[in-house]
Amino acid sequence: MNLPNLSESPSSADQTLPRLGLFLRDLGRALHLSGAPAQELERRLNEVGSRLGVRVEGFAVLTFLALTLVDASGKRRVEMLRLPPYDYNMARLIELEALCAEIDGSARLADYEQRLAAALALPPPWSGAAFIAMGFLLSAAVALLLRGGWMEMLCGGLVGTAFVAGVLGCARIPRLGPAVPVILCTLAALLAQALAWFFPQQSPFVSAVAGVVFLLPGFMLTVAMSELATQNYLAGSGRLTGAFLLLFLMGAGLAIGTQIAQTLYPVEPLGVVTPLPTWVIWPAVAVLGISLLAVLQAPWSAALVSAGACLLAWAVYSLVGAAMGNVVGAFCGAFAVAAAGHLYHSLSGRPSVLVQIPGLITLVPGSMGFRGLHALMAQDSAAGIALITEMLLTGAVLAVGLLLADNLLPPLLPRQAPVSVRTD
Repeated sequence: MNLPNLSESPSSADQTLPRLGLFLRDLGRALHLSGAPAQELERRLNEVGSRLGVRVEGFAVLTFLALTLVDASGKRRVEMLRLPPYDYNMARLIELEALCAEIDGSARLADYEQRLAAALALPPPWSGAAFIAMGFLLSAAVALLLRGGWMEMLCGGLVGTAFVAGVLGCARIPRLGPAVPVILCTLAALLAQALAWFFPQQSPFVSAVAGVVFLLPGFMLTVAMSELATQNYLAGSGRLTGAFLLLFLMGAGLAIGTQIAQTLYPVEPLGVVTPLPTWVIWPAVAVLGISLLAVLQAPWSAALVSAGACLLAWAVYSLVGAAMGNVVGAFCGAFAVAAAGHLYHSLSGRPSVLVQIPGLITLVPGSMGFRGLHALMAQDSAAGIALITEMLLTGAVLAVGLLLADNLLPPLLPRQAPVSVRTD
């Protein structure tokens, strides 16, 4: 490791270490805001610190980041920061990964600080009407994956469009905070029940679940499991608790909205799902991959990659699951998309998460937990406990498949220089 000459003068060393500490603290905050899990955030900061000539001891949880920097002379500096709520922003994460790979010493620290500021200032790739339109595609595709028919796809898409518009609107009122899932899920259930008046041959519950899928924390559950598996217990348990809390809030909103709707305008939907041809599932999965660009704030250039990842995950899950069961199918699907992500990174230099996250979201068990909570609220304890148990088991095997691929594949594949999203 080449250490910078921080001991040229006392004043130089006194100025450099604090500046490095602020840069690494801001880099960690940016990685957190973009959706990097705790183990990935700590690993990145350790690598970057080593190239900047300092040893970094990092500790990250959902709401707190602590860094201890030690320079060549043994001088130490501690940086602590309360972390704000995070969201997924793949475009920003691509820029940050490219920046981390380019850092090769403290001589160009000013340039790196400018790059970091520019990455944080990037506007989101998806917003406004385009973002809301993707909500329709997302919910319509999920309605089919939930074994719905054409009516569920239409109604779920309409509910999803209104739901995403509500999420964008509520984001402008930060004080609503944890009440947002309850409010929006209540309104989604009311809308789904109202649509049953006009389209009676459907399952309003499928339409409602598909409509609120934008907030379902299935992928959060998988990330929490991977953090627990890598012994990041505080981060993993915190994220897992957050996932369950969000599920409870959404389930409560759905139950409230359904009860109000049945009281104000009782309707008995026929509940007959029109069967669809088997081949329809494949275009729906591809559409799901495209719609996930907006959910993850990924650049449009990743559309084919995202759709291909979803198709790969579903193909492996379907083929293996039919022969060996859903648990083995989920494990093999997770391993396949994680391995494909590393191969994609090796060949193109783009981040592996562009493949891994869409593929894993196709397999994540968020809807299982949601249906389990709904069953518990309906006093169907056996079905509720079974669905929640299946959700946890599926999330665990997805995390295991991801971790195995992350540990086995990188040493076997050559590395390419990361590519900035702004060079597309």
